[in-house]
Amino acid sequence: MNNPAEQFVPDIEEYRLVRGQIEFEDNLITQRLSWFVAAQSFLFTAYAITMNAGPKGASQEFQYQQLLLFHLIPVVAIGSCVLIYATIVGGFLAQRNLRAYLAKKIPPERLAPFPMVQGALLTRMLGKAAPLGLPLVFVGVWLYLFVQGIAK
Repeated sequence: MNNPAEQFVPDIEEYRLVRGQIEFEDNLITQRLSWFVAAQSFLFTAYAITMNAGPKGASQEFQYQQLLLFHLIPVVAIGSCVLIYATIVGGFLAQRNLRAYLAKKIPPERLAPFPMVQGALLTRMLGKAAPLGLPLVFVGVWLYLFVQGIAK
C-alpha cells in the first residue's frame, strides 16, 4: 500500500500549500508587531505618568515605589522588545525555510508560471524594515531612558 506522504502532489497544490503557510506566518508577524506597538504605547504612558507624579506629598513608601517603577518600566519594556523581536525573527526564518522547501520541491522551470511565492528580494527586505527595525529603535530609547534614570 502506498504511503500518503509519497503520493504525487501536483505543483499547483504544493505551491498553494506553501504560499498559504507563508501567508499564515506573515499574519503572525503582523499580529506580533501589533502586540509590540500596543505594549510599547502602554509602557510609555505608564512611564510618563510616573515621571509626572512628583514625589511631593507622597509618603516615603510611595516615593520608593515610584522610583522603583521609574527603573522597572524600561526593564519590562526592553524585555518585551527582545521577546517580541525573537518571535518576529522566528516568523521570517519560517518563511525562508518555506521558500527553500518550495524551491527544492519544484524545479525553477515548473515554478516559472506561478507568481513569486513571496515577492522579489527587494520588496521582502523593505517589508522587513519595520518589524525588524522598530524593536531595535525602542530598545535604544528605553536603554537611554534607563541609563539617564540611573544617572540621576
